[in-house]
Amino acid sequence: QAAQRSAAAARITQPLDSVQPEAETPWTACMLAGLGLGYAAAAAGAYSRQGSGRVARAAEGKPAVAAARTPVAYPIFTFRWLAIHALTIPTVFFLGAISSMQFIQR
Repeated sequence: QAAQRSAAAARITQPLDSVQPEAETPWTACMLAGLGLGYAAAAAGAYSRQGSGRVARAAEGKPAVAAARTPVAYPIFTFRWLAIHALTIPTVFFLGAISSMQFIQR
């Protein structure tokens, strides 16, 4: 009993400065837990929608007679147009600048 009393007295007289900080949870564990929870929720939602019939299982059939020349309005500024011009305009500019530097005289 004397050992128990001295241990209890030591706990009471322990200063507040020597309190051990709690171990923190690493951020990677929190991230993986959140990813796993999000994946589980998405999988459960996909499984619940599986029998709803909203998914197309085959392509639609073509009409029996189609118009010979159906006009189509094609866009002018497509992603391809933007990509090509974003590359060619600076390229032509720099090639012109480099070739004009060949004629600079001192």
